[in-house]
Amino acid sequence: MMEIDHQLLVGSFWIVALLACIALAMAIHYRRQLQSVRGPSNQHRGMREAILHALAQGSRLLFNTSDKERAMGQALKALGEAARVDRVYVFENHRDRKSGKLLASQRYEWVRSGIEPQIENAQMQNMSYEEFIPDWLEPLRNGRPVHGLVRDLPQTERALLEPQGIVSIAVVPIVIDGVFWGQIGFDDCTSERDWSRAEIDALEIAAATIGSAIHGIRAEQELKRQVQTDALTGLSSRREFLDQARKTHRKTLENGETLGLLIMDLDHFKSVNDNHGHPVGDRALKVFAQVCQQNVRHDDLVGRMGGEEFAMLIPDIDRSRAIELAENLRKRVEKSPVHVEGRTLSLTVSIGLALSSPDEPDFSDLLKRADHALYEAKNTGRNRLVAS
Repeated sequence: MMEIDHQLLVGSFWIVALLACIALAMAIHYRRQLQSVRGPSNQHRGMREAILHALAQGSRLLFNTSDKERAMGQALKALGEAARVDRVYVFENHRDRKSGKLLASQRYEWVRSGIEPQIENAQMQNMSYEEFIPDWLEPLRNGRPVHGLVRDLPQTERALLEPQGIVSIAVVPIVIDGVFWGQIGFDDCTSERDWSRAEIDALEIAAATIGSAIHGIRAEQELKRQVQTDALTGLSSRREFLDQARKTHRKTLENGETLGLLIMDLDHFKSVNDNHGHPVGDRALKVFAQVCQQNVRHDDLVGRMGGEEFAMLIPDIDRSRAIELAENLRKRVEKSPVHVEGRTLSLTVSIGLALSSPDEPDFSDLLKRADHALYEAKNTGRNRLVAS
């Protein structure tokens, strides 16, 4: 229940953030249209109508799609059209693993028709601030935007921007939780634009809103990853494994193929925890997971079902090859001792194997047969394979 509540919270936060961004973008657009209207009453009335219209447009945009990456692109499009620019993009900061230098990589982009996209430009990935935009690092890091005509910029920045056809530019830092996360940029490729203070103020608000939206997207992605992945071993979680297994099983039956399912249990694992402690037991589980990953094909799926029990799904395989694969895995585990703090522990595994049948349309039947085969392997001496 807590997991569902958290997902709803993240989703709601993301929607509100993007909605505010689009509302702001459309408000900028309508403010420009209304600048020619004389009289304070008309201007105030027009601004109120523009905001309401922006909220309506933003609601239709966001609530009609579940694809958040696509929605981000649409949000940048709305922002770009409202601000009357040719290109809008978002860069994310990260550190070079060796040197520790601050880098930036482009993550999102919108371009007006006829303008060349830059997101596939290799120069826009892992771009060093020190090398390519040294004069921008200090102001951006301190929360200040950079804007102006490209011809007036220092030579280093001009060398980066002029080949992209940029005439004037505004770059606003994105700050998330007090950290300089990245930047959002606005390119005008057709005119020498003089960015007004009001425009920059609005774009700063847009940058904050985009940052909040990205923060929500990343939180949701991390939550999804945690649900799908076993934290200790890095294998698929039980929930994810069973979900993918059912889908693969249906596809296998439709294609007239055969699917192999291994249910595996580390032998005498309780004694490992009791005699050596849970950290050693955790190390044993990780070693077994690594052996499994090293002995699977590209389309095979391995998951941790709970405790010391694991499962492997083997699509498009016949009985003899499935038995050979399982036996090789069992022998590999036997030859993969666990070394912890000067101690060496031997591992063995019992395996139950079942192969799909056209007579069993339900995956649960295949799972039961593999479980029964595992039970038989454990009750007849362990460290062996039983195929049903």
